[in-house]
Amino acid sequence: MRIIFITSVAAIFCFIKAIAQNDTIPDSKYYPAKGNIQNVALILLGGSEGGLPNYYDIEKLTSLGYSCLTLGYFQTKNTPDRLEMIPVEYFEKAIVDLKSKPELKNKKIVVWGGSKGGELALLLASKYKQINGVIAAVPSSVVFQGLGGNPVSSWSENGKSIPFVPFAPFDYSKIVNNQYVEVYKLSLEQTEYVSKAEIEVENINGPVLLLAGKADSMWTSDQMSQMVMKRLDSNKFPHWHKLFSYDNAGHTLNDSYMIGGTKEGNKNARIDSEKRTLDFLRMLSEINASQKN
Repeated sequence: MRIIFITSVAAIFCFIKAIAQNDTIPDSKYYPAKGNIQNVALILLGGSEGGLPNYYDIEKLTSLGYSCLTLGYFQTKNTPDRLEMIPVEYFEKAIVDLKSKPELKNKKIVVWGGSKGGELALLLASKYKQINGVIAAVPSSVVFQGLGGNPVSSWSENGKSIPFVPFAPFDYSKIVNNQYVEVYKLSLEQTEYVSKAEIEVENINGPVLLLAGKADSMWTSDQMSQMVMKRLDSNKFPHWHKLFSYDNAGHTLNDSYMIGGTKEGNKNARIDSEKRTLDFLRMLSEINASQKN
């Protein structure tokens, strides 16, 4: 375990060095909008699968006028192998890089992520005012322990661990088909950690769309999305924010590959969540257009 951890630290150090030395983001892909460019550009984040996210409908988004930047942050050529202690400064550089493109001058930046990417999207938006909106699908409301097997945070800032909720002791031999929900339920009972690791979503500089599955068997996305909403409401969050949580829908909100829920429930979630997402982007684009006039 110690050898793995030292190797991981070395990889992260090389990653940070690469960020500092490069003018561009090492593992990303930019897709310019086609036709009529909307007033919103998107940063698209993957989850615990690693690599560059490949499940967004880039063709549809760009055809609707949304420029997109897909961003890998682990398990790509120039990023760490493990999702642990990933520096948030990497994403700040991506934001700056995207906003510097001439065709995106004065555009709003929306960060969109699912699962661990949803956790990350909320975290980044809580820290960087350049982000003007968030789409968080089946997200966490807290920063959790990383997924590299070491008791460290998923994310770091200025070289230091961002406070996190460690995984509670659990018999992992009981887990089948990516059904980790009981691990996360137990972990969220560690209130002393949760209070320090809860994402400060009230600092987000724009509207927030949350999507969750009530039958999520990966983790408790419905419960945690409700925690996000409660925190926003208790802090009198001034921007539009709404949660759509779907009955009989699992972690993917999709009937082609399911982690919890029923075929019908996930199909309904897929259809409705796509509509809600496009409505949200349209609303943000219209808000930005009105602010220019």
